[in-house]
Formats: sequence, C-alpha cells, structure tokens
Amino acid sequence: MSNTDLATATGTRARTGATALADAVARTGCTHVFALMGDGNMHLLLALEEHGVGVVEVRHESAAVAMAEGYTWSAGRTGICSVTHGPGLTHVATSLVVAARNRTALVVIAAETPTGYQGAQAFDQASFAASCEAVYRPMGPGEAPEDALAEALAVARDVSRPVVLGVAADLLTSPAAGPRTGRGPAAPPHRAGSPSAEDDAVAADRLARLLTDAQRPVLIAGRGAAGSHAPDLLRTLADHLGAGLATTLPAKGMFDGHPLDLGIAGGLAHPAAERLLGSADLVVAFGAAMGRSTTQSRHLFAGAHVVKVVDEAPGAQPTRPPGDGGRTETLRGDATGTLRRTVSLTRALTGSRRPWFSPLGPSADCWQEDLRDFAPPLPDGTVDPRRAVAEISERLPEDAVVVISNGHCSGFAAAFVTVPARGRFFAAQGFGSIGQALTTAIGVALGAPDRKTVVFEGDAAFMMHVQELDTAARAGADLTVFVLNDQALGTEYQRLHRDGDNAGAAVVPSPGLAPLATAFGARSATVDAAGAGGAVEEALRPGLAVVDVRTARSVLSRHMRLPHTPNGRNGGTER
Repeated sequence: MSNTDLATATGTRARTGATALADAVARTGCTHVFALMGDGNMHLLLALEEHGVGVVEVRHESAAVAMAEGYTWSAGRTGICSVTHGPGLTHVATSLVVAARNRTALVVIAAETPTGYQGAQAFDQASFAASCEAVYRPMGPGEAPEDALAEALAVARDVSRPVVLGVAADLLTSPAAGPRTGRGPAAPPHRAGSPSAEDDAVAADRLARLLTDAQRPVLIAGRGAAGSHAPDLLRTLADHLGAGLATTLPAKGMFDGHPLDLGIAGGLAHPAAERLLGSADLVVAFGAAMGRSTTQSRHLFAGAHVVKVVDEAPGAQPTRPPGDGGRTETLRGDATGTLRRTVSLTRALTGSRRPWFSPLGPSADCWQEDLRDFAPPLPDGTVDPRRAVAEISERLPEDAVVVISNGHCSGFAAAFVTVPARGRFFAAQGFGSIGQALTTAIGVALGAPDRKTVVFEGDAAFMMHVQELDTAARAGADLTVFVLNDQALGTEYQRLHRDGDNAGAAVVPSPGLAPLATAFGARSATVDAAGAGGAVEEALRPGLAVVDVRTARSVLSRHMRLPHTPNGRNGGTER
C-alpha cells in the first residue's frame, strides 16, 4: 500500500519529508516563503500552503532569494525561499552572492535531483553554492526535516550568510524520520566564533588611547553597528570627544538630527562633509568594511590613521578588492562591547571636549551647495533627478521603508532621500550589481506589511525584473517604485561620455514604463516636468504603484564627478 493509500485508509495525512519540513517552516513564524515551483519542490510548496505559510510564487528564481533577503531585513526573522534542482538553483547565483556580501542570514531550500538520477539537471550543487559564498547543507536520508532546517537556520544566523539546504526530491515524498529527542542540532560548520570579552578589552584600550591623542577624530558606523546599543554609544562617545559622526551608505540616517552628524562618508558625501572628513586625523569605524566606496579609494582619509573594529575572525570576510592598500589597522571586537569599554576608558583619560568643527546641519540643507554649483541644462521633457528625488523625499510617510538601487541612479537617491523620522533605509546592493532593488523591496514590503515601502530604481535595472511587478500585485505588497529613467545604462553612458567614446551605445530606450506597469497590475504615472507633487502623493497611497521619472542624462551624480574616484564608480554598497 502506498503512502497516499495508507493516509486515505487511516483518515490521516502521512508524514512525508514535505509535510514535516513545511510544519517546521511554519513553526519558525515565517509568514512568507518565496519560491518558483519545479518538479523538485512542488510537494513542499503544496505542504507549505496547507500549513498556513504564504507561498509567494516569483517569476524568476533570482527574485526568490532577493525577496527572502528583503524579508530578513524588515521582518526581523530569517527569510526562507525555495527553488528546484539544477537550473532552478543556478538562476539564483547573483542574488546569493549579494546576500553573502551583505552578511544576510537566509535559507534557500533547494531540491536536489532524486537518488540515482543521471539526467541533464545533475550537477554539483554544493560546489556551486560555495562558489556563491553560501554554505551548503544537504539533508541526508533518514534525517528528520525539522533537524535539518533547525541546523540550517542556526548556521545562517551564526555566520551571517545564506545557507542552501539541499533536499533530494524523493525525500520530500518519502516517509520522514522523526526529530531528534534530547539533543539539539549539530554544531554549525565554518563557525568563526564571536569576539570575546578579552577581544573587546584589547580593542577598547587601543581605541581609547588613539582617541585621546587625536585632534580631529571621526567615528563611522556601518550596517554591522546598527544593532543593539552601538548607535547610542557612538553618540555618547562623539559627544564626549567632540568627534564627527558619519555612516556608510547602508547605515544612512543612523545619526540624523545629531549636531555632529556628517552624513554618509565617501564618494556619496555632500561637499561640506567631504571637506571635514578629508581633514580628520583619526577615523574609527565600527561594523564597516572601509573599502573603496567609503574611503574614496583611500584618497578621502589620506592623512588620517584609519582603524576598523570588526566582529569576524581573520579571513572570515568574503574576498573583495582592497580599498586602502592594506594601510588600515583592524581590531577584533563586538561593536557594543568594545564601545562600552571605550566610552568608560576615554572618560577616565580625558575630560569632555568641544567639537573640532562647526555643526553642518541636516544633509538635505548641505546638498543645496551641489544644486547651486552644478546646474547643467535640462532637455525638454526631463527633470533634474536630484530635485525630483528631494521633492519625493519631502512627501514620504514618516514611517516609510526606503530601498535604493545600485548604479548611477543610486547616487541621487543616496544623497537626496532623507530617511523618514520613524522609517528605515536599505541599500539593495552588495555585489556592485544592478537589478536587485525591485525584487528585494518586494520582500521588504511583505516583511513590513504595516508600512509603505518605497524603492528608487534605474530604468535599465527595473527592466531586468519588471515581471516581478506581477508577483508584487498577486502578493498584495504595499510598494511604490520611482524609476529614475534616463533611457540609458546610466553609469556606462556617463563613463563613455566623459572619456570621449561613443556614449550613444549605452542609450537603450525603455518602452513606456507607465503602461507596462499598468499591465502588471500597478497604478502608474509619468513625471517629465518639475512640480509633480500631486502625482507623487497619488503614488504613495496604499497599494502598488510605479512612477516613471524622466531624468536628464546631463545631470551626473556627484560621486561620478569626483576626479579621484576610479572609473567614476562608487563600488557598490559597503556595510
């Protein structure tokens, strides 16, 4: 008698790998699993729906991973997605590397080909996942799905990386083993370990002495310092020492409103902040990589001693191009633990100091200098992207979640969007790739359903995943997309134009984005002149909306106008 026949005869549902795994997912509290159905994972997706977990069927597997990452960011729990075997897994490559570079904990439940399979879709999935900087964790025959998922989630959280949980398709339809009793999941592989109290003490002692001796210190916070009490401790330390406060792009808005705030450090800094940052004699960074983008390839802090405090063991970070020629001092420590000790030690070593610079005021005010000093002509039917973004920013709900893209458009959004007072900010970058913002933002919106999610994306990047508007519509995402549309591959156009090459080769006109968005189920509008507040406010009503903002290619983002930025690039997000 088959499992199905037995279940029918007894009036109960047989415990298969799929039903056991779906029950385990439901017990995590995860409300949505992002997936594209294939023959390898179809039984799992059916079981998830039966267990009350919303399955968000995407149009491309890469979107499933990006949405799971966005969900992790906004929901505060580990995102989960599912793909089938073979090409179902290979399609997620870029989004998997992005999540790994962002140190995002998520789990991809990937089918493996059935036992004994020798067809076209057989390949080494473990090696593929490793090449994407993710951990691969196969579920073995006779292992309880609950135990496999629990360990995958524990590893993802422990090493702050994506974990691919490989489950052979035949195990999903076979009777499942019972969970372990009396023992927890096995110890996670590749565990780097957390910094010890001794690490924190050594780092704090070094920092206190450096900060006490410094005349013009700056404290920089990255995404790794966003949790716990680190932001408050950084404010306390800056107040005591009169130090400047700055952030990397992903931590944008952390110090908004503080009198010592300098905004974003690096190529995306406003002119006044850039001048001050360039005169610092000591720069201390917490939870930040301090690579090319934040240091302007070391030009910005050429005269400063740069120290970064990281929580990884040596060699734990993914390999990336060096941004400082190896001249940055690295200390190991937990941001909160090290800062607590540093605050205490500096108070003992020195009295309170006055700031070494005059407060600059809000970043939005400081960017007026750029608007005044760089004002190229605008072709008819286009707008200045800086002014357009600033106008949109003024109308954002105060609890909105903002997601920005990579590419040329990101320079405008990073500079001219003010993080809403009770809102949040995310940069859908991490690998220098375009095309991640829309898909990531859908996951963000579903992870924070009580807030409006607003995404700023470029036209070329938007067209890469425009089909996922259909996913957003079916899932009921409260999402507004502002497409900064210069009808070109913006970064490439500007580089070719600067170098005197054929910039026209990078002009790739998009179809009418407003009617296209309407066809996918979104409200839509086009902005091609100044003073479009009414269209912006309409787009920000609840529901799914897309605004085609026709921007002038004559306006370069400031980071591309910096003479010392290699190739005019910002290098993507650095945490």
